[in-house]
Amino acid sequence: MGAKYWTFNAGTCRIETVGLTEKQPKGSEGNTECDCNFENGTVCHIATLTLMGYSLPGLLPPQLVKLPYLRKISVLVNRLSGEIPKELGNITTLTDLNLEANQFSGSLPTELGNLVNLQTLMLSSNQLTGYLPETFSGLRILTDFRISDNNFSGTLPGWVQNWKNLTRLRISDTNGPNQEFPLLRNMTSLVRLVLRNCNIAGEIPAYVWSLKNLEML
Repeated sequence: MGAKYWTFNAGTCRIETVGLTEKQPKGSEGNTECDCNFENGTVCHIATLTLMGYSLPGLLPPQLVKLPYLRKISVLVNRLSGEIPKELGNITTLTDLNLEANQFSGSLPTELGNLVNLQTLMLSSNQLTGYLPETFSGLRILTDFRISDNNFSGTLPGWVQNWKNLTRLRISDTNGPNQEFPLLRNMTSLVRLVLRNCNIAGEIPAYVWSLKNLEML
């Protein structure tokens, strides 16, 4: 991922050095966490990978699929570019994927719809295009979905009704014709709803004001 300095201590399962310089940038965070509950506590696997705020260039390596017990990936606030690797869809243990504030481009891989354990998917502030893949309808335990500040097209599809556990939905700056307010009636757990610059026309449906948990619209 473009890091010039990289030191990983396998004994402690910790990143000791990472970045473009030896000095860690202010506000950055490099961290791994391991799960050692394998083979009676004799084998550890990386479960969490965090590389935040390093301005790392390059691509997100598809070789991450070789870490089959990953639960969380967070690489926000870097300069990673290219397409999101479709291979991430094979890491079905993932519960949290945060790729915000990078330079990813292209369409969303349909394979991400295989991540049935995913609870948070954050892709805001990139250069992504295209439409939401229908395979995402299977992400039924999502609680937080953010794709604002990209270049997506089209309307919010009706199958988002499957996301009944969603508490946060943030979409903005979509391209395409005017559309009615999307059908979100089943999202009774919504706390924050942002649909900015999405070419929505007409009235906000009455049921929205009946969402008891909604704090921000």
